[in-house]
Amino acid sequence: MLKEALKVQLRVIGALVLRETRVRFGRSQLGYLWALVNPIAWIVVISALFSIRGSSAPYGDNMGLFVSLGVVPFRLYAALASQCGNAIDANQALLNFPIVKELDTIVARAILETATFILILTIILAGMVLFTGAPLPYNVLKMGVGLGGLCLLGFGVGLLNAVIAQKVPSWMNTFHLISTPMLWLSGVFYSLESLPDLFRKFLIWNPILHGVEYVRMGYFQNYRDSYVDISYLYGLGLILVLVGLAAERAIRLR
Repeated sequence: MLKEALKVQLRVIGALVLRETRVRFGRSQLGYLWALVNPIAWIVVISALFSIRGSSAPYGDNMGLFVSLGVVPFRLYAALASQCGNAIDANQALLNFPIVKELDTIVARAILETATFILILTIILAGMVLFTGAPLPYNVLKMGVGLGGLCLLGFGVGLLNAVIAQKVPSWMNTFHLISTPMLWLSGVFYSLESLPDLFRKFLIWNPILHGVEYVRMGYFQNYRDSYVDISYLYGLGLILVLVGLAAERAIRLR
C-alpha cells in the first residue's frame, strides 16, 4: 500500500516538474538559454569590475573561474529559497486536485532548480576549461557535497518561506529585501581565509559561505580553508528542513 502511494506521489512530482519546466522555460525560444545567460552576465560584470580595480583573484589567476564558483552555488541556494517559497501560491489551481499536495509543488520546484543550476555550473566550468585554460576539477565528489549542502539549506529556507507566505502574503517581498546583502556576505568575491579576523568572526556564522568555500575546495587541488565546517551547513540545513516539514504539515491539517 505504501509502495503504491509512493509511486503515485513520484508520478505527481514528475508531472509537476515537467509542468514547471514548460512554464519557466518553454514560453520562448530562449528558454534554458536565458537561465544560462543570466549567471554568465553576473560573472562577466563582477570579473570586469575587479579587473578595472586592478584586483587579482583571491585564489589562482583566473578571476572568472573564482567568481563562477561563487556566483552559481550562491544562486543555487537563492533560487531554491525563493522558488520553493513561491511554489504553493503559484500552484493554487492544481491544489484543487486531491492527489496534488502542497509539498509536491515545493519538491518539484526544488528538483527543477537543482537540475538547472547543476547544468549551468557544468556548462560554465566546461567553457572555462576549454576557452580560458582553467584546470579541471580536482574532486568532483567534494564539489557535490558542497552543492548538496547548499541545496539542503535552500530547500529548508524555501519550505519555511512557503509556510510563512501562507500566513503573511507579502512575506516573499520582505524575504527578498532582507536577503539582498547575502550576496556580499557569502564568499562570492573572496575566500574566508583572506578576510581579516574581525570580519571572519562575523561571516563564519553564515552557512552559505561554508557551502561556497567547500565547492571551491573541491575544485582547486590546493585550496585550503581551515575555517570551513561542512557539518555546520548540513546540520543547519537539516534542522530547517525538519522544522519546515513540521510547519507545512501543521498548517495543512488545520
